[in-house]
Parts: sequence; structure tokens; C-alpha cells
Amino acid sequence: MKTTLCSICLTNYPLVCVNCQEKIDSGEISELDVRVIRVLINLEKNFSSLKDITFVRAIQANGLIIVLVSRGDSRRLRPALRKIQRLAGGELDTTLRIVEESRNPQHILRDLIRPVRILGVNTIWLPDNSFERKVRISSRDQSRIPLDIRRLEEIVYELSGERIRIAFD
Repeated sequence: MKTTLCSICLTNYPLVCVNCQEKIDSGEISELDVRVIRVLINLEKNFSSLKDITFVRAIQANGLIIVLVSRGDSRRLRPALRKIQRLAGGELDTTLRIVEESRNPQHILRDLIRPVRILGVNTIWLPDNSFERKVRISSRDQSRIPLDIRRLEEIVYELSGERIRIAFD
């Protein structure tokens, strides 16, 4: 797996080199990032597809860890994605979701709520000439979504920079 930390520092953490210490001090890498990277590197032995991905960052939200990987990487993990998420989440004692980095909020939301399906996306134009997207999800699937709806909307905004509103039909 490709990360911003060097492999020697990952194995010897919290003893790290000067370059990695600067990344930690600047906030580029967090304690959560290091924990998640170490767990995923341990899983590389069983899942060779993890060797080809690039770790971007990890976010923790209400008992859920969201792992952001580079574009195209989630397709490489697709055959074993659920198993990797379950095993890594088990080691971290939480639920884990692997999400592909994207500016499209629909792609991010799809990865976060999988296997729940998105019924449709509408664009709502606001009076100030801005817009937000209304994402429609079946009301039967509401209980299967892992996060609070407002928190989910905030996470999608943080990752994509675009506002969404989730509605159940």
C-alpha cells in the first residue's frame, strides 16, 4: 500500500524519522491514519489487491471509520472489499468503510451506504444561484444506513465540497 509515511516509521511508530514527524506535526497524518494504515498493511498478506492502493486519509465519525483511497482503487478491491472492511473493522473495534476519493458526491455517498441503492439524484437550484443535490433513497433501506443522515450529509460535503440533502421515498 502506498502511504505518505515510510515503511520503517510504520513498523517503529511512535519512533519516526524527521520527515514523517513533520507530517504528523503539521496534521497531514493523524494518529487514526497510522492505526488504519498499520491494520491494512497487516491485511496485505492475505489480500494482494491492497498492495496496489494509495491511502489518502481516514476520518472517524460516530463509531465509523471512513478510509479514503485514491481514484480507481476501490475497483481493485471490489472482489474482496466486504471482507477487507469486516476484518479491518474487527481489528479496529469499529465499522470501517473504504471510499474512493472523488469530487462527485453521488459516488462518495454510494460507497458510504453500500449495499443500499440510490434511487435518483435531483438538482435543486437555490435563490442565490447556488445549488444542492437531493439524493433519493428507498424508505425501506433507511435502517440499513450506518450513520445519522445529517452526519452523512456533512461527511459527503467535507469530502466532495458539494451540499447534498438525503430524502427517503
